[in-house]
Amino acid sequence: MALTSSRVFGSGSRLFGRLGRSAAVPHASVTGERRQGGVAIEALSVRFQHRSRSPVTALDGVNLTIAPGEFVALLGPSGCGKSTLLNAIAGFQKPTAGRVCLDGEEVQAPGRERAVVFQHHSLFPWMTVLENVAFGPEMIGHPEPREVAFRYLDLVGLRAFHDHYPNALSGGMRQRVGLARALAVEPAVLLMDEPFGALDAQTRSLMQEQLLEIWGRIRNTVLFVTHDIDEAIFLADRIVVLGVKPNRVCGVFEVDLPRPREAGRRRSGRYLELHETLFEIIRAESLKSFL
Repeated sequence: MALTSSRVFGSGSRLFGRLGRSAAVPHASVTGERRQGGVAIEALSVRFQHRSRSPVTALDGVNLTIAPGEFVALLGPSGCGKSTLLNAIAGFQKPTAGRVCLDGEEVQAPGRERAVVFQHHSLFPWMTVLENVAFGPEMIGHPEPREVAFRYLDLVGLRAFHDHYPNALSGGMRQRVGLARALAVEPAVLLMDEPFGALDAQTRSLMQEQLLEIWGRIRNTVLFVTHDIDEAIFLADRIVVLGVKPNRVCGVFEVDLPRPREAGRRRSGRYLELHETLFEIIRAESLKSFL
Protein backbone atom coordinates (compact mmCIF):
# COMPACT_ATOMS: atom_id res chain seq x y z
CA MET A 1 0.00 0.00 0.00
CA ALA A 2 1.32 3.45 -0.87
CA LEU A 3 2.33 5.62 2.07
CA THR A 4 0.50 8.86 2.72
CA SER A 5 2.30 12.16 2.29
CA SER A 6 2.32 12.83 6.04
CA ARG A 7 4.12 9.54 6.71
CA VAL A 8 6.54 10.06 3.85
CA PHE A 9 7.47 13.68 4.42
CA GLY A 10 7.12 13.99 8.19
CA SER A 11 7.69 17.58 9.31
CA GLY A 12 8.36 19.01 5.88
CA SER A 13 11.44 21.01 5.01
CA ARG A 14 13.08 20.45 8.40
CA LEU A 15 13.06 16.72 7.70
CA PHE A 16 14.39 17.31 4.19
CA GLY A 17 17.18 19.44 5.63
CA ARG A 18 18.19 16.74 8.08
CA LEU A 19 18.23 14.10 5.36
CA GLY A 20 19.97 16.23 2.79
CA ARG A 21 22.85 17.35 4.95
CA SER A 22 23.97 13.76 5.45
CA ALA A 23 24.72 13.28 1.76
CA ALA A 24 27.97 14.30 0.08
CA VAL A 25 27.33 15.90 -3.28
CA PRO A 26 30.02 15.87 -5.96
CA HIS A 27 30.94 19.01 -7.86
CA ALA A 28 32.26 17.35 -11.01
CA SER A 29 31.21 14.54 -13.30
CA VAL A 30 32.07 10.90 -12.72
CA THR A 31 34.76 11.27 -15.37
CA GLY A 32 36.32 14.18 -13.47
CA GLU A 33 35.42 16.68 -16.20
CA ARG A 34 34.06 20.07 -15.26
CA ARG A 35 30.92 21.10 -17.11
CA GLN A 36 29.46 24.59 -17.05
CA GLY A 37 25.83 24.12 -18.11
CA GLY A 38 25.33 27.32 -20.12
CA VAL A 39 22.45 27.05 -22.60
CA ALA A 40 22.00 29.24 -25.68
CA ILE A 41 18.84 28.97 -27.81
CA GLU A 42 19.16 30.81 -31.10
CA ALA A 43 16.20 31.56 -33.40
CA LEU A 44 14.73 28.15 -32.61
CA SER A 45 11.67 27.02 -34.53
CA VAL A 46 9.91 23.66 -34.48
CA ARG A 47 7.13 22.80 -36.93
CA PHE A 48 5.25 19.52 -37.03
CA GLN A 49 4.14 18.32 -40.44
CA HIS A 50 0.83 16.51 -40.93
CA ARG A 51 -0.33 14.73 -44.05
CA SER A 52 -3.97 15.74 -43.75
CA ARG A 53 -3.72 19.29 -42.44
CA SER A 54 -1.51 22.36 -42.27
CA PRO A 55 1.79 22.26 -40.35
CA VAL A 56 1.66 23.16 -36.66
CA THR A 57 4.25 25.65 -35.41
CA ALA A 58 5.16 24.68 -31.86
CA LEU A 59 8.02 27.20 -31.54
CA ASP A 60 8.58 30.25 -33.70
CA GLY A 61 11.97 31.95 -33.45
CA VAL A 62 12.76 31.46 -29.76
CA ASN A 63 15.88 33.17 -28.40
CA LEU A 64 17.01 32.56 -24.85
CA THR A 65 20.24 32.36 -22.86
CA ILE A 66 20.52 30.50 -19.56
CA ALA A 67 23.62 31.06 -17.44
CA PRO A 68 25.48 28.16 -15.81
CA GLY A 69 23.93 27.34 -12.44
CA GLU A 70 20.82 29.42 -13.07
CA PHE A 71 17.34 28.19 -12.10
CA VAL A 72 14.91 29.22 -14.85
CA ALA A 73 11.18 28.52 -14.85
CA LEU A 74 9.42 28.24 -18.20
CA LEU A 75 5.85 29.44 -17.86
CA GLY A 76 3.02 29.79 -20.35
CA PRO A 77 -0.45 28.66 -21.37
CA SER A 78 -1.20 25.23 -22.80
CA GLY A 79 0.01 24.86 -26.37
CA CYS A 80 2.75 27.51 -26.17
CA GLY A 81 5.57 24.99 -26.75
CA LYS A 82 7.09 24.67 -23.27
CA SER A 83 7.62 20.92 -23.45
CA THR A 84 8.75 21.16 -27.07
CA LEU A 85 11.45 23.63 -26.04
CA LEU A 86 12.58 21.39 -23.21
CA ASN A 87 12.69 18.41 -25.59
CA ALA A 88 14.80 20.39 -28.05
CA ILE A 89 17.31 21.19 -25.30
CA ALA A 90 17.30 17.54 -24.24
CA GLY A 91 18.04 16.49 -27.81
CA PHE A 92 14.76 14.59 -28.21
CA GLN A 93 13.34 17.05 -30.75
CA LYS A 94 15.19 18.23 -33.85
CA PRO A 95 14.73 21.94 -34.65
CA THR A 96 13.15 22.95 -37.94
CA ALA A 97 15.31 26.08 -37.83
CA GLY A 98 17.79 27.61 -35.43
CA ARG A 99 19.80 25.70 -32.86
CA VAL A 100 20.40 24.87 -29.22
CA CYS A 101 23.94 25.04 -27.80
CA LEU A 102 25.33 23.72 -24.52
CA ASP A 103 28.54 25.43 -23.46
CA GLY A 104 29.06 26.58 -27.03
CA GLU A 105 28.52 23.19 -28.69
CA GLU A 106 25.40 22.54 -30.74
CA VAL A 107 23.04 19.91 -29.33
CA GLN A 108 22.62 17.12 -31.87
CA ALA A 109 21.19 14.28 -29.77
CA PRO A 110 20.41 13.31 -26.17
CA GLY A 111 23.41 13.24 -23.86
CA ARG A 112 24.23 12.45 -20.25
CA GLU A 113 25.07 16.11 -19.56
CA ARG A 114 21.33 16.85 -19.87
CA ALA A 115 19.04 14.81 -17.60
CA VAL A 116 15.24 14.96 -17.70
CA VAL A 117 12.70 14.56 -14.90
CA PHE A 118 9.23 13.96 -16.32
CA GLN A 119 5.78 14.61 -14.85
CA HIS A 120 5.33 10.86 -14.56
CA HIS A 121 8.30 9.26 -12.86
CA SER A 122 9.13 6.76 -15.68
CA LEU A 123 10.87 4.40 -13.27
CA PHE A 124 11.50 0.82 -14.33
CA PRO A 125 8.83 -1.13 -12.41
CA TRP A 126 10.88 -4.36 -12.41
CA MET A 127 13.84 -2.66 -10.71
CA THR A 128 14.19 -1.70 -7.06
CA VAL A 129 14.70 1.92 -6.06
CA LEU A 130 18.45 1.35 -5.79
CA GLU A 131 18.63 -0.37 -9.17
CA ASN A 132 16.69 2.45 -10.81
CA VAL A 133 19.05 5.12 -9.46
CA ALA A 134 22.17 3.06 -10.19
CA PHE A 135 21.10 2.41 -13.78
CA GLY A 136 22.44 5.70 -15.19
CA PRO A 137 25.87 5.55 -13.51
CA GLU A 138 26.19 1.94 -14.64
CA MET A 139 25.36 2.83 -18.25
CA ILE A 140 28.03 5.55 -18.35
CA GLY A 141 30.67 3.24 -16.89
CA HIS A 142 30.97 4.42 -13.32
CA PRO A 143 33.07 1.88 -11.40
CA GLU A 144 30.77 2.00 -8.34
CA PRO A 145 27.20 2.70 -9.50
CA ARG A 146 25.58 1.44 -6.29
CA GLU A 147 27.68 3.81 -4.20
CA VAL A 148 26.59 6.71 -6.39
CA ALA A 149 22.97 5.58 -6.13
CA PHE A 150 23.11 5.43 -2.33
CA ARG A 151 24.64 8.92 -2.27
CA TYR A 152 21.70 10.40 -4.14
CA LEU A 153 19.15 8.36 -2.24
CA ASP A 154 20.62 9.91 0.89
CA LEU A 155 20.21 13.30 -0.73
CA VAL A 156 16.45 12.79 -1.27
CA GLY A 157 15.97 10.94 2.01
CA LEU A 158 15.10 7.51 0.60
CA ARG A 159 18.01 5.23 1.53
CA ALA A 160 15.68 3.27 3.80
CA PHE A 161 13.52 2.41 0.77
CA HIS A 162 16.39 1.28 -1.47
CA ASP A 163 15.07 -2.29 -1.76
CA HIS A 164 11.45 -1.30 -2.48
CA TYR A 165 9.87 -1.43 -5.92
CA PRO A 166 8.20 1.69 -7.39
CA ASN A 167 4.66 0.35 -6.95
CA ALA A 168 5.22 0.23 -3.18
CA LEU A 169 5.94 3.99 -3.00
CA SER A 170 3.71 7.04 -2.87
CA GLY A 171 3.60 9.46 -5.79
CA GLY A 172 5.86 11.92 -4.01
CA MET A 173 8.39 9.24 -3.18
CA ARG A 174 8.46 8.02 -6.78
CA GLN A 175 9.20 11.56 -7.95
CA ARG A 176 12.02 11.80 -5.42
CA VAL A 177 13.47 8.58 -6.83
CA GLY A 178 13.12 10.05 -10.33
CA LEU A 179 15.00 13.15 -9.20
CA ALA A 180 17.75 11.04 -7.62
CA ARG A 181 18.03 8.99 -10.81
CA ALA A 182 18.45 12.12 -12.93
CA LEU A 183 21.03 13.62 -10.57
CA ALA A 184 23.01 10.38 -10.32
CA VAL A 185 24.57 10.94 -13.76
CA GLU A 186 25.67 14.38 -12.49
CA PRO A 187 24.26 16.40 -15.39
CA ALA A 188 25.29 19.95 -16.16
CA VAL A 189 21.65 20.75 -16.96
CA LEU A 190 18.58 19.36 -15.22
CA LEU A 191 15.44 19.57 -17.34
CA MET A 192 12.17 19.22 -15.41
CA ASP A 193 8.86 18.90 -17.25
CA GLU A 194 6.11 19.66 -14.72
CA PRO A 195 7.57 17.07 -12.33
CA PHE A 196 5.18 17.87 -9.48
CA GLY A 197 2.04 18.42 -11.54
CA ALA A 198 0.36 15.14 -10.57
CA LEU A 199 1.00 15.51 -6.82
CA ASP A 200 -1.42 16.77 -4.17
CA ALA A 201 -0.95 20.36 -2.98
CA GLN A 202 0.81 19.53 0.30
CA THR A 203 3.22 17.05 -1.25
CA ARG A 204 3.89 19.43 -4.14
CA SER A 205 4.82 22.25 -1.76
CA LEU A 206 7.20 20.02 0.17
CA MET A 207 8.78 18.75 -3.05
CA GLN A 208 9.42 22.34 -4.12
CA GLU A 209 11.21 23.03 -0.85
CA GLN A 210 13.33 19.89 -1.16
CA LEU A 211 14.24 20.68 -4.75
CA LEU A 212 15.49 24.12 -3.75
CA GLU A 213 17.55 22.67 -0.90
CA ILE A 214 19.18 20.13 -3.23
CA TRP A 215 19.78 22.68 -5.99
CA GLY A 216 21.25 25.10 -3.46
CA ARG A 217 24.04 22.61 -2.82
CA ILE A 218 24.58 21.19 -6.30
CA ARG A 219 23.98 24.40 -8.29
CA ASN A 220 23.63 22.84 -11.70
CA THR A 221 21.54 24.60 -14.34
CA VAL A 222 17.81 23.94 -14.06
CA LEU A 223 15.05 24.56 -16.61
CA PHE A 224 11.71 23.90 -14.95
CA VAL A 225 8.53 23.75 -17.04
CA THR A 226 5.31 24.60 -15.20
CA HIS A 227 1.79 25.96 -15.65
CA ASP A 228 1.78 27.17 -12.06
CA ILE A 229 2.67 30.84 -11.48
CA ASP A 230 3.14 30.33 -7.75
CA GLU A 231 5.54 27.45 -8.35
CA ALA A 232 7.55 29.44 -10.88
CA ILE A 233 8.01 32.40 -8.53
CA PHE A 234 8.90 30.26 -5.54
CA LEU A 235 11.56 28.25 -7.36
CA ALA A 236 13.23 30.37 -10.02
CA ASP A 237 15.91 33.02 -10.43
CA ARG A 238 14.19 34.05 -13.67
CA ILE A 239 10.83 33.30 -15.21
CA VAL A 240 10.59 33.04 -18.99
CA VAL A 241 7.06 33.38 -20.36
CA LEU A 242 6.20 31.76 -23.68
CA GLY A 243 3.30 33.22 -25.59
CA VAL A 244 1.09 31.88 -28.35
CA LYS A 245 0.46 33.11 -31.89
CA PRO A 246 3.44 33.40 -32.21
CA ASN A 247 4.90 30.75 -29.90
CA ARG A 248 7.96 32.59 -28.69
CA VAL A 249 9.30 34.38 -25.62
CA CYS A 250 7.00 37.24 -24.67
CA GLY A 251 8.54 38.19 -21.35
CA VAL A 252 11.44 37.52 -19.00
CA PHE A 253 11.17 38.39 -15.30
CA GLU A 254 13.83 38.45 -12.60
CA VAL A 255 12.61 36.97 -9.33
CA ASP A 256 14.28 39.39 -6.95
CA LEU A 257 13.36 37.52 -3.78
CA PRO A 258 16.14 36.50 -1.37
CA ARG A 259 17.26 32.92 -0.98
CA PRO A 260 16.82 30.59 0.75
CA ARG A 261 13.12 30.72 -0.13
CA GLU A 262 10.65 29.82 2.59
CA ALA A 263 6.89 29.35 2.51
CA GLY A 264 6.38 32.75 4.15
CA ARG A 265 7.84 34.47 1.08
CA ARG A 266 4.63 33.65 -0.77
CA ARG A 267 2.87 36.37 1.23
CA SER A 268 5.39 39.15 0.64
CA GLY A 269 4.43 42.27 -1.28
CA ARG A 270 6.96 41.68 -4.08
CA TYR A 271 5.82 38.07 -4.47
CA LEU A 272 2.18 39.10 -4.83
CA GLU A 273 3.06 41.92 -7.21
CA LEU A 274 4.99 39.57 -9.50
CA HIS A 275 2.20 37.00 -9.30
CA GLU A 276 -0.37 39.57 -10.44
CA THR A 277 1.83 40.73 -13.34
CA LEU A 278 2.40 37.17 -14.54
CA PHE A 279 -1.26 36.27 -14.14
CA GLU A 280 -2.33 39.09 -16.43
CA ILE A 281 0.25 38.14 -19.08
CA ILE A 282 -0.69 34.44 -19.01
CA ARG A 283 -4.38 35.32 -19.15
CA ALA A 284 -3.87 37.55 -22.17
CA GLU A 285 -1.85 34.86 -23.94
CA SER A 286 -4.40 32.16 -23.08
CA LEU A 287 -7.23 34.24 -24.55
CA LYS A 288 -5.50 34.17 -27.94
CA SER A 289 -6.32 30.47 -28.17
CA PHE A 290 -10.02 31.30 -28.06
CA LEU A 291 -9.90 33.81 -30.93
